[in-house]
Amino acid sequence: MFKKICAGFLGVALVAGIGMTKVQAYQVKPAKLWVTAIAIGTPIEGAEIKVGDNTCTTGKNGTCVFELRPGSYEISVHEHGGASAHTSVNLEEKDIRFISLDLGSAALHPSGHH
Repeated sequence: MFKKICAGFLGVALVAGIGMTKVQAYQVKPAKLWVTAIAIGTPIEGAEIKVGDNTCTTGKNGTCVFELRPGSYEISVHEHGGASAHTSVNLEEKDIRFISLDLGSAALHPSGHH
């Protein structure tokens, strides 16, 4: 009888221990990536930025912010006038990175603004 009670407590402790392992599992902290589309120093509004499977359209500041898992990513920027730029980045846990992709003068309107 004493052996059965000890075995029961041991079983409960084992199950509780496994449950604790799941609760305390290591969580990967995301990296933050700021990508800015520019044309000769001027932010491009309305450009499409892709990072991996994530897509964003830039606002007036020409920037999109992505929270990503650590890894390697391809970055592409496409402006509605047809200009584009590409690069790649390796991100580690909790990285904060800033990348500007210059689309060149072809992305600017004749007025010098986008």
